Amino acid sequence: MQVRRLSGKSETRLMLLFAGWGMDDAPFAPFARRYETWVVWDYAELGGLPPLPADRPIDLVAWSMGVWAATQTVAREALASATAVNGTPWPIDAARGIPPAIFDATLAGLSEAGLARFRRRMCGGAAGLDAFLRHAPRRGLEDLRRELAALGEAIRTRPEQPFAWTRAIACDRDRIFPPEAQRAAFPGALARPGAHWAPEVFAALLAGEEP
Repeated sequence: MQVRRLSGKSETRLMLLFAGWGMDDAPFAPFARRYETWVVWDYAELGGLPPLPADRPIDLVAWSMGVWAATQTVAREALASATAVNGTPWPIDAARGIPPAIFDATLAGLSEAGLARFRRRMCGGAAGLDAFLRHAPRRGLEDLRRELAALGEAIRTRPEQPFAWTRAIACDRDRIFPPEAQRAAFPGALARPGAHWAPEVFAALLAGEEP
C-alpha cells in the first residue's frame, strides 16, 4: 500500500482515507482539508500503513475497494468512527458487491479504452469524468492491472475480518457497486445522490461534516 500525508488546518483529528482501485492521492488533493488526512491506495500488497497516532481521534473514510482493504489492515479499536462509501466488505460477490463475472471481465479486458469506459461509469458520465481527469491518478495501465489482479486473488482467498462500521453511504447512481448490493451488505445504508465517484460526499466527510 502507498500512503500520502496531506496537511490540514487542524491536527486535532486525523482523517484516514482508503481510496479505491486505481487511485492515488491526486484526485483527493483539491478537497479543502480541515484536518490532517492520510490517503491510502494501491492494494496489490496489503500492509505498510504507518503507526496511527494515539493522541487524537481518527476517522476512517473508506471508498469502493478501500472498504475491503480497510477491514484487512486497520484495527477497528483504533478508530473513533468508520464510514464506508460506495463499497462493501464483500467486493466480489453476486449479492453484496460486484458480480464475479463483471469483475473478471473488467480485469480480462483492461486496456486504455477499457479504463476510459470504467472511469466514465465511475464518474456518472462525461461531465463528472472531465472534472475527475483534471486531477487524474498518476499511474500506468500495467500498474493498475497488477493491482486489480492482486485484489481479485486476495479477496477470494483471505479470510473475512470482523469490522464494526459506524455507517455506510450508498449513492443512487453508482454503476460500479450496485446500490442494491450495498444495501444488502449494509441494510441501514444512507442513500445519497451521486455516482460511484462522489466528490460531494468525500468533501463533507473529510471536513468532519454530515454528507
